[in-house]
Amino acid sequence: MKRHLFTYGFVLVLISSFCSFGENSKTSSLEMGRKQFEAGNFDRALDLFSQTISSTTDANIRNRALYYQGLTFFEQGLFYSSYLSFRSVLLNPDEKYREVYEKSIKNTVMIADRLDLVDKIGSVIAKMDPKLIPGSVSSAARYAIGVYRFNTNQAAQAEQELKSVSPESPYYPKALYYLGIISTKKKNYKEASFYFEKVVNLTKGKKELYWLEELGRLNSARTAYSADEIEKSVELYSKFLSSSPYWIDVLLEASWPLMKMSDTTVSLGNLHTVMSPFYKEDLVGEAYLLRATLLHKLCKYNEMRRDLAAFFKIYDPIIRQMEKETASLGSSDAYFRAYKENKGLNRAFMSVLSRDQGIQKNMKILQLLEEERTNLARSPRNEQVQRMAAQVDSLKETLSRETGQTIKNIHKRKLSELLNQREQANYLKVEVVTGEKELIESQKGLPAKRVVDVETSVAAGYHFWPFNGEYWEDELGAYIYTTESSCVN
Repeated sequence: MKRHLFTYGFVLVLISSFCSFGENSKTSSLEMGRKQFEAGNFDRALDLFSQTISSTTDANIRNRALYYQGLTFFEQGLFYSSYLSFRSVLLNPDEKYREVYEKSIKNTVMIADRLDLVDKIGSVIAKMDPKLIPGSVSSAARYAIGVYRFNTNQAAQAEQELKSVSPESPYYPKALYYLGIISTKKKNYKEASFYFEKVVNLTKGKKELYWLEELGRLNSARTAYSADEIEKSVELYSKFLSSSPYWIDVLLEASWPLMKMSDTTVSLGNLHTVMSPFYKEDLVGEAYLLRATLLHKLCKYNEMRRDLAAFFKIYDPIIRQMEKETASLGSSDAYFRAYKENKGLNRAFMSVLSRDQGIQKNMKILQLLEEERTNLARSPRNEQVQRMAAQVDSLKETLSRETGQTIKNIHKRKLSELLNQREQANYLKVEVVTGEKELIESQKGLPAKRVVDVETSVAAGYHFWPFNGEYWEDELGAYIYTTESSCVN
């Protein structure tokens, strides 16, 4: 009996020794991989990290291997694969190697911000024990969680997280922008204005944040208009330059507060640009209707007729095309293919999509993913690389489908807007006849026309014509808009 116990004990010692040797060998392969990474031998390092990840049962060893795998992918420019590696660390964090998951939080948020996946990593970090989020990366974590809460319509929680982002954090201006949107939804325009103006001040002169500065400016102007601060709105719109990606939107939107201030000449100046041949196929039918409304106030019925005729000539064929596209394309995948292949969507709508910053960002990300997929095919065909390749393919499909759905939604909205605009244009045609009839009856015959010349100056840096062609640079300083109004007493 004693002999058997001795034998059993010996076997346990052997098993224990074997397990210890096994884990030690895995630690050894991790260290070898780390040395290969530091030496720049990335393919060999990935093989060693993959072996460690797939074979170890020790969460700490696995997380360290995943962390170094993320660094290796990042050095190769394989950003989504790097993101996935760091994210895996956060799915099972451990206090023993605090530095590993601390840096993983920092790196995942940084990459997610570039790939527009902040809400995705935010949902992962939100599930972590708050005690495991070091102070050094607290702002990055709070920003990611805030975006996740915002995208899942948890406004109060999102606001709480975003307000916790430190002013020293690179994500602070973006957190402020989200706070501005939340305030706008609450119709707290004073607070929204504070956030948007702060975004503009913080991003001014920073090339990499130019897009955010312009968004801040645009939303500041819109907020002022919503708060019925009309003069302030006009002033904010006037600060845009023709180089802004929102230039045409600015010209059109600014015409409304200008009209409310009875500044007809500058409003007509804006619309003069929007209705130019350069923009005629940019789905700016609203400009024709607004100009017709202004001309109606001036009793300039002949010009009204010309503008309305131009509207129908330009937009009736586009409406018919868009109705056919709605019937033929159907699915979000079909809309995406039509846009990507530049076949199946009318030129005017394609022009609108070319100005849509969200669509353009998605297409750039898809291009990055396509390049990453190609580069992964050249990497060692180990288990981890194959898993990354499959997940890149999955994200490409998801993003393509989401982009297609966005395009479909924009198409539906623009068609609806055009149909409403056509209805308004028909109404304005009736107003022309009614106005002329009332004028004749009230004046007992048409009065003599009085000519009013109004000089509309263009402020420095505020060019109405952002192109060379029919209108030349030396014509940009000012122009004369002549009104012939039967309404002038």
